[in-house]
Amino acid sequence: MPRRYLVAFLAFTCTLLLATSPAFAQNSFIRGVVRDLSGEPIADATVTAESFISTRISEAETNNSGLFSFIGLARGRWLFTIRKRGYQPVQGFAPVRRSGNSGTISLTMEIDLLDPPVALTGLLAGVRADDVQTEVDAAHALFDDGSYDLAISAYETILEQVPQLTSLNLLIGHAYLEQHDYERARTAYRKVPHDTHARVEAESALRTLDTLEPPR
Repeated sequence: MPRRYLVAFLAFTCTLLLATSPAFAQNSFIRGVVRDLSGEPIADATVTAESFISTRISEAETNNSGLFSFIGLARGRWLFTIRKRGYQPVQGFAPVRRSGNSGTISLTMEIDLLDPPVALTGLLAGVRADDVQTEVDAAHALFDDGSYDLAISAYETILEQVPQLTSLNLLIGHAYLEQHDYERARTAYRKVPHDTHARVEAESALRTLDTLEPPR
């Protein structure tokens, strides 16, 4: 599905020409800021500047404050495109002067609901939920296929990346149980925290294990 582009409203802040440096006096200079709908800056977004007069294309990235700038663009109308995974691409036009400060461009990006940005808080803070889900689904497929060693390895890899997903210990225990490795199964079940829903199933599995092989 092609992503739609939003043509952003370009707000220009007219300021005095930068005359403190000969380089700025001779070259064009344009800056911009990229924010989300709540007004928070968006860092590490790719900014592409394209001219309709020439085939020249320039690129920059936003900093932690959502700011970017271009120096030395040719005079004329330029198309600025902002891209970052997790957000819908946004475009806007702005005129660039022959020299001096051409103003400030303000652009706003909307979240891509089909591929949202990485969460900063919560269970999956710092990781992309869809990527984790893909890995979990692959591990489940290995388990269902009877490839228990590979499934255990896959679950453990996910746990290294996202230690908060403690319920995966339950699945590791099930895989060891299928292999009749009761001690490792018991160890895995005991790693499931008491304050989680998975603990109920883990306790049941531990009781089953006690009937198969009493703990040493």
